[in-house]
Parts: sequence; C-alpha cells; structure tokens
Amino acid sequence: MISFDSVHQSIKAEKVLGQNGMDFYVLPTPREIDISCGQCLLFKASQQVAIMQLFAVGKVRWSKLFRRIAVGQTYLYEKITEYGGSRGTTADI
Repeated sequence: MISFDSVHQSIKAEKVLGQNGMDFYVLPTPREIDISCGQCLLFKASQQVAIMQLFAVGKVRWSKLFRRIAVGQTYLYEKITEYGGSRGTTADI
C-alpha cells in the first residue's frame, strides 16, 4: 500500500498505473496512518518493483510505502520506506 501527500499526486499515480495495465485499488487512507491526502493505493506485493519503476519514470511523488498485514478481521500497517526527494526508486526499497 502506498500513500501520497497530495490528491494531485494520487491522481497522477492512478493515471500512470492505469495506462500501464497495473492492477490496484484506491482506498481511503486508514486512520492508523496519518497522511494529509486521505487517499492511498493498494496493490499486490509482487507488483511493487514495477510500480515503483513506473512512479520514478512518471515522476510520481509518493509519501510512504506500507505492508498491509491481515490480523483476524483487522489490518496492521508496517512502514517499509518513505519518499525522500530524489529517492523513490527500487534501490530504496
């Protein structure tokens, strides 16, 4: 799951992923994760490298990358990394 600092970047991410045939879901940002945009994208872990490459090429600024872990009927969110300006490539993950 990936979060964004702005709705503009979230919409840009949706466009980039949609144009490249990637499967993803748009979700409200969970309350456990305090992000100003309020929108995040959920995708399969197996797509992570490809998605991060598309974001780098498309200059999509994301905020934080999380692993969503199902625990019973709830989810836990483990932060994997944060975007850091020139970062955001697969080398940072």
